[in-house]
Amino acid sequence: MHWKIKASLQKILHFTKIGDQLNHIPATLIKDYHKNVCLYQYYECIRKFEASNIQLATETKKSALEIGTGYSLIAPVILYLLGFETVVTVDISKDVSMKTFQKQIQYLNDDALLQTIVKHGKFSLSEIKEKLTQIQSFKTLEKVVAFCNIIYIPRYTLDAIESTQNSFDYICSQVVFEHIPPAFLQDLFAKMKVWLTEDGRAVHTINFIDHFANPGFFQDKNISEFNFLKYSDATWNFWAGNDIAYTNRLSYLYYLELCEANELTVIDFIGENYRAHHPLPAAAIHEDIIKKYKQLSNVEYVCKYQRGTLIFKK
Repeated sequence: MHWKIKASLQKILHFTKIGDQLNHIPATLIKDYHKNVCLYQYYECIRKFEASNIQLATETKKSALEIGTGYSLIAPVILYLLGFETVVTVDISKDVSMKTFQKQIQYLNDDALLQTIVKHGKFSLSEIKEKLTQIQSFKTLEKVVAFCNIIYIPRYTLDAIESTQNSFDYICSQVVFEHIPPAFLQDLFAKMKVWLTEDGRAVHTINFIDHFANPGFFQDKNISEFNFLKYSDATWNFWAGNDIAYTNRLSYLYYLELCEANELTVIDFIGENYRAHHPLPAAAIHEDIIKKYKQLSNVEYVCKYQRGTLIFKK
């Protein structure tokens, strides 16, 4: 399907009260959707935590912040099972439901998955199984978050986060930053500089590609994964400047610049190309894209990676 057709549909959905939920429906129709979500959240949560090199000792109390809860509470629950004393999870909308959570949490009942949590966390296997059994017995989301000491903040602001907790040992996100406008990113990175403890770590996985090229029923297979870099800000805002379709069209270089501007120490950046790579030539990249950066030694570098994980500290 041509990307402009999907973009038009999303523009229409944007004007409805449940547009985001309607936009999400096609994904839920995939076979084993809930199992896939649970396992994806599990593996990505563990992968990022491993990259942080944070040690959760029995005698210490550490707090975590997840930016971008999405439709699943699996990652915050895993952070609790690892041993974080408090987990704050935030999003721009309230999309988590108990019905969905119950369908997903059952897939954590796997000894191999739980043994990995034991390996990296501070609880024994028997303790984790007992906690998981208790979590699965709850009938409301309120009881789940209270038991796990999870603070769920939908429609969050930076002030709302600080009103609950202003110090974090671990801050993470999973393919969220590409949906945040640059001005808010600048404020968020400045806050993370303040929020991180001296030994704290932030681990963020960011997707840099045009989401209209993503696999699925509405995928446009005829465009480069960097197709959106060809257009001016005005043109792209016309097609995708709404809260359903918005992506900021920023590459890994922008996030490295944010770290430098806020004197955050980059421990590592792990760039990936996880599918066929079709970068645009420099001449095809619009000037509005180039102007987003302080300097580009090579314009084509904005197409270098499709995804990346950024790890930094104070």
